[in-house]
Amino acid sequence: MKYIVKHLCFAFAFCVLFGAGSAYSQNSEYKLEIKRSFPSSEPPDGPPRHGDYSYFKELDNGGTVGSLHLFKPREAIFIIWDGEVIAGPLTTVKQVEEAFKILSNELAEAHELRMNIMKKFPTGQKKRYRVYDSKGKLIREEDEP
Repeated sequence: MKYIVKHLCFAFAFCVLFGAGSAYSQNSEYKLEIKRSFPSSEPPDGPPRHGDYSYFKELDNGGTVGSLHLFKPREAIFIIWDGEVIAGPLTTVKQVEEAFKILSNELAEAHELRMNIMKKFPTGQKKRYRVYDSKGKLIREEDEP
């Protein structure tokens, strides 16, 4: 449930930030097709081309999260999450920076949530307790009964 709420909040933030009505009408001008796909850490040879899709996260279901760079009818960036456009067309540097800042914050929060769950998950191992004196010298170690 939290995932759904977070995803809806994330989508709402993009709609507010970039104006959903104008974004959808502008999308119809663009033919959203991926001509080249590559990880962000390994950019392709040569200059950027129309249809370059650079992904920076691989999802558990096999999808990806990345940006599609188009030059026709005019230059724009689209952020794509698992095959769906979640932002775009982004036509200014400021729009791109704001979108990636929001996306970065969302990914960091999702990572933190997963880490908190993992920390609370029982591993089946007994805990080891260490007792120190006031000077920091180890007095004894005990395993949990």
